[in-house]
Amino acid sequence: MAIKPFFSAFNASFCTVVSFFGAIILAVFGYGFSHNWEAVMGSTNDPEDGAAVARTCYLAAVAYIALGVFCGCQVGMHVRKPRGEIQL
Repeated sequence: MAIKPFFSAFNASFCTVVSFFGAIILAVFGYGFSHNWEAVMGSTNDPEDGAAVARTCYLAAVAYIALGVFCGCQVGMHVRKPRGEIQL
């Protein structure tokens, strides 16, 4: 039984690229919060516990990577067989 892609090739490609860039940005923010960078921790309105914020950023980055892997698999399915040719 063949599996049908959920998304079009363009949407899956776009999702993959955006997810991996988002994961990189969140990882950089997490690193900044965990090392108390003044750019993210220097104001009076910033959070007190930078380590907790860093863990949240890292967890969100992992979720973005998982989404990117899923969308990458969708792209791979489109490479194997275009959407119109896949049958159940």
